[in-house]
Amino acid sequence: MKLLGWNLQISRARAVEPVRAKSAEYTIDEWLRGEELPGVNLSTNAYEQVVWVYRAINVLAEQVANVPFLFSRGDRGREHLITTGPLPAFYAAPHPHLNRFQYWELRVMWLMLRGECFRVPIYEPGPGGSGRRLRGVLMPDPALFQHIVSDHRLQGWRYTGGGPQAPLAAQVFLPEEVWHERLPNPFDFWRGLAPLRAAANAANLDYAAGAFMRGIIENNADNGLIVRTDQWLGDEQQDQIQAVLRARKRAAGRADRAILLQGCTEIIRPTLSSSDLQFLENRRFSRAEICAAFGVPEEVVTTTEHAKYDVMEGARLNFIENRIAPLCSRLEAAEAVTVRALDPRATGWFDLESLPVMQQARRTRLASARAAFEMGVPLNELNRVLDLGFKSLPWGDRGYVAGKLRDVSAETAPGVTGVTHSHSNSNPNPKSNTL
Repeated sequence: MKLLGWNLQISRARAVEPVRAKSAEYTIDEWLRGEELPGVNLSTNAYEQVVWVYRAINVLAEQVANVPFLFSRGDRGREHLITTGPLPAFYAAPHPHLNRFQYWELRVMWLMLRGECFRVPIYEPGPGGSGRRLRGVLMPDPALFQHIVSDHRLQGWRYTGGGPQAPLAAQVFLPEEVWHERLPNPFDFWRGLAPLRAAANAANLDYAAGAFMRGIIENNADNGLIVRTDQWLGDEQQDQIQAVLRARKRAAGRADRAILLQGCTEIIRPTLSSSDLQFLENRRFSRAEICAAFGVPEEVVTTTEHAKYDVMEGARLNFIENRIAPLCSRLEAAEAVTVRALDPRATGWFDLESLPVMQQARRTRLASARAAFEMGVPLNELNRVLDLGFKSLPWGDRGYVAGKLRDVSAETAPGVTGVTHSHSNSNPNPKSNTL
């Protein structure tokens, strides 16, 4: 039906359809309670938008990538290091577009962002056409993988792909065709739980506080003006007042223009309350929550105003021992399948003791071991207790003391309180040396 050139049927359909979809997702009661619209998220990508999330994840990734990853054969303590061959050559460039630093950094980033990491091995025919050998490893976005479970068993992984620009086409993988590692997730047996989920609320708060601060600076600390009048204004008058108010605004750092409104009763300028100005302190709490979620001390992420040098040094040592070392052990366990694909007898491990902070800690343990060794504690026992890193020595189970010490109880007569002086250790008559 057309009336005055309008198609009433089309206009009604366009008007009714959004209302139905909106009423199904967002009711009047939810609006009255002040709840946010469904699907509204201030921070769409916390890694790109929140500096503390970016820095905390990169600190973990850079520190793990900086630890040398070595290869050996044999038992730990008596291993034979592998410095040449297919293993070191492969890990020098695990992919044509990834070097060894980017390989470990990307592994840690996916674990922190998604809670899991998928590695797709790429094989090529072996020399002479016999078998196949590992040529590279690709790490796509874990969010593009969907697990296929049937009869309580994992049947495969469906990779949806990311379009023609993705490094891998959409396909379905068997469980043995994908190397999947994940962080513990008590709520989903097949997928991992990312630390970013626990830090999502703090990241959104920090992003909102930053956006609020940016808006205040860009608006010259002006929250706008409220024009109040007792008279009813027409549409033309309202448009005129709004145009004058918009023309008043200037760029950031420049003073706003003065305005002249005729026929207005009162102009109200809202001011910031004391609670609105607490966003800087709230950002400090958000930073602490984000660092706690990723297990990174604030002294490592940034130089705080209250941290001293000794406090920062202790925080770095605690960070290496209690965060990087367990993370490296987790990566070692997952990397065993890659190492054995190249050399079934080899083992890959992170050499944490080569870090300067760990060498300083070892020097401190050596000083404690020296004091205990002078008390007669065997060296092998000290090596086991203090983890000095030495090999077991044949004479290390015996205790030794200084040869200049001797028992003085035989030289002091009972009941004599005087001081005894020893002139010669070879004198068989102790009475001659007593004054």
